[in-house]
Amino acid sequence: MPKRLQYLSLAVVSFLVVISCCLAKAQVHAAIGTSYHQVDLGLHLPPGQPLGSVTSIAFDSKENAYLFRRCATCGQHTKPGDPPSDIWKFDNAGNFLGEWGEGAIAKEGHSIRVDRFGFFWITDTGAHQVKKYSPEGTLLLTLGKYGVPGDTPDTFNMPTDVLVIANGDIFVTDGYGNQRVVKFDKDGKFIKTWGTKGTGPGQFRLPHSIIQDKRGRLIVGDRCGLGASGCTGTRIELFDTDGKFLEQWPTMGGDDQYPLSSPDSMFYIPKTDTLYVGVHDRILIANAATGKVLDFIPTTTTNHGVTVDAKGDVWAAGIDRGGLVRYTRSPAK
Repeated sequence: MPKRLQYLSLAVVSFLVVISCCLAKAQVHAAIGTSYHQVDLGLHLPPGQPLGSVTSIAFDSKENAYLFRRCATCGQHTKPGDPPSDIWKFDNAGNFLGEWGEGAIAKEGHSIRVDRFGFFWITDTGAHQVKKYSPEGTLLLTLGKYGVPGDTPDTFNMPTDVLVIANGDIFVTDGYGNQRVVKFDKDGKFIKTWGTKGTGPGQFRLPHSIIQDKRGRLIVGDRCGLGASGCTGTRIELFDTDGKFLEQWPTMGGDDQYPLSSPDSMFYIPKTDTLYVGVHDRILIANAATGKVLDFIPTTTTNHGVTVDAKGDVWAAGIDRGGLVRYTRSPAK
């Protein structure tokens, strides 16, 4: 065969290989994001009462649902004269069981978590407090001083999320007014704090959510501040339990098509080592070890509070944009 034809043949083969690789990659990406679809909430609301602004949702071991309502009428943030936040409880059949807790749960509710011991934790950005409740709704512990913003060992400035690890230590992301993580022992005694304002390793712009994976790493979602538009540098940061910076993820799994644009909320399932991250227009479902995205759900909510129930359904609280939505896995094609 003449050399010119040999070169032409090689060029054609190379071109076909590149096209095949691109098509294979495109098929992989096309398959992502198709595994879930939106379904009805299945909750029977009390007659005549609106759902209101739901900022977070949690489930207990019996799959009762607890909806943290910022208030019935307010939007993204409360205004003077708005009623306090409350928590609505539903059983696993969606029946409304009434308001849970001791009256006015929070001035401006932000997040609700159920820890591994069955206790409930809420953050109140309006009152600058974190509270621990028994499963029956009895207040057991309060961190922070009501209405007193600060950055001392016993004050917060609009805290955002809370995590309790196996030994009982408590970690609070003190995010809107301060840029830090605060660590306490199981009794609420201050241990240490870390973080300063900035975008460098170990610094924060707004630490908004925190979870721990089975490796013991603390995973913190660092997003834009209030009213920030077009900001860059949002990411996930990883620490050990002493606050030592380990690494950061500006994108999930190093993939530029999954930038961490405003990581508002996170949920983790140890059994499958799966990390759910709510960003501004989707929920990313990833391998927690590497951050590699396995699936994602396109959304219309802010994904302020993302939770997964025992059936594997994904719930997203969007406060005033998109309300509360529920996604279930689609049948395999």
